[in-house]
Amino acid sequence: MMILRACVWVSVLLLCAGCQVAPDGSSLVRDVRTFGAVGDGRTLNTVAIQSAVDVVAAAGGGVVSFPAGDYLTGTVRLRDNVTLHLGEGCTVWGSTDIADYDAKQKHLLYAEDAKNIAIVGRGAIDGQGPRFWDGGRLERWLKGEGELVRTSDMIRFDRCKNVSLENVEVRYGAFWNIGFGDCERITIRALTMINGIYEDDGPNTDGINLWNCKKIRISDCDIQTGDDCIVVLGESRDVTITNCKFTTSETALMISGVRNLTFSNSTIHDAGCGVGFRVWNGIVVDGVRVDNIVMDVSDRFDTGGQVVYLWSFPLYVEEAPPPGTVLPAAGVVDNVTISNVTARANGGIFVTGFREPEGYIRSLTFENIDIIMNGGMDKSVLNDNPPDPYPIYGFHGAPYAIFARFVKHLRLRNVTFRWSSPERPQWGSAVRCWSVDQVELDGFEGRQSAGSPLPAIWLRDVDRAFVHGCVAPEGTGTFLHLGEGTADVTLLGNDLGQARAALTVEPGAKPKVFESANRPPRN
Repeated sequence: MMILRACVWVSVLLLCAGCQVAPDGSSLVRDVRTFGAVGDGRTLNTVAIQSAVDVVAAAGGGVVSFPAGDYLTGTVRLRDNVTLHLGEGCTVWGSTDIADYDAKQKHLLYAEDAKNIAIVGRGAIDGQGPRFWDGGRLERWLKGEGELVRTSDMIRFDRCKNVSLENVEVRYGAFWNIGFGDCERITIRALTMINGIYEDDGPNTDGINLWNCKKIRISDCDIQTGDDCIVVLGESRDVTITNCKFTTSETALMISGVRNLTFSNSTIHDAGCGVGFRVWNGIVVDGVRVDNIVMDVSDRFDTGGQVVYLWSFPLYVEEAPPPGTVLPAAGVVDNVTISNVTARANGGIFVTGFREPEGYIRSLTFENIDIIMNGGMDKSVLNDNPPDPYPIYGFHGAPYAIFARFVKHLRLRNVTFRWSSPERPQWGSAVRCWSVDQVELDGFEGRQSAGSPLPAIWLRDVDRAFVHGCVAPEGTGTFLHLGEGTADVTLLGNDLGQARAALTVEPGAKPKVFESANRPPRN
């Protein structure tokens, strides 16, 4: 297969030099310049590029070749069995005149109900997004003063099959960069994506959005965006994301509907959130595995920086609905495992499900997690007593450490949580589990922040807690506090020698506690 693939691309390169048919006669290749395209950065080439695509498609398929140059264009519709080959030194520029785009779609490259489409090569696609919000337009829009007129998804596929994007650079979309809706068999490899990373230089510039898509492979990509890098939504399934680098002030990977997803072997830099979940009525997240992720937030990054944010509620809300509101059923989150994560961030892990038992997040595992909390942002407003419902976009201000609420069967295995210096008393406990049914802490190591009167681990309204093999590091005050409603707690084989106190119980609470083989505090 590798030899065949190499031969095909050698043929493509030869054709770009002027041939119209591959030497074996298998594929038509047409140079956009033969249709009148001019790569001078000024001439509008929409008609010429569309003509090239249509001719190649009508012939049964082939390659539309873009040699080095700057090709300005409006909306181009892609067709069955057509590959766009962007040669090195080539840039396809989106027009900054909204009138040059399809009046309904406003995409730069668009395909619907098509199959076997590819965009490949060492060239670039540039949407010139900043040109749509310069001159004060963005500032006025952010203040709610008028509409921000701009293009839609820069590259968009609807109801397509067998779509490949490989090696190209995609940059500066005015809105989402690449969107897929109801597509199947998508391969994205070695893509480079460049956008501003803050709201004032890259608003709504999601990287890759997948809505109701199946059989997706994304690998070896470097994605920098002003909004979420990758979003998986709706009834998507069978998604693999691996060997990528993400940079964004929002969320690297946002999940809002998927069955069977793996995310692995990737790095996340200066993200508002590493891995996020937003789930509401009708949304199902089932079978997610995140593994081997490194996340870091630099000192200059003073917003968000949450490692994991998992939010579930029946409604898509920023605040509590009015009293008396009839709530629909909550969405479903089940079988999620996040493992082998190393993170230096401004927050830890935040998990909140829906308060009714049928809305609890189910079967959630964190394993081999090492977090250093920088404390680069003041989160005191939402840290002490996170509201219910919690704001859906509240990850920027989510609690400092590890907080889990409304979960059934939570496992924290070999999790280490540390605070950076100087520590602040208001950071509080390292772990809080409130309204959790069945929680296991196996091999946890961490303590409260220096100067805080709170315990290292705080359980409230927890049924069946198994705490074993854990270590209280130097400086630990109370290792474990059992709050109101907590019952059936087992402590087995924990090293509590560095703690001032092993266990405290809130007045009025009556937990059943079994203790065995624990090393007691030295004092």
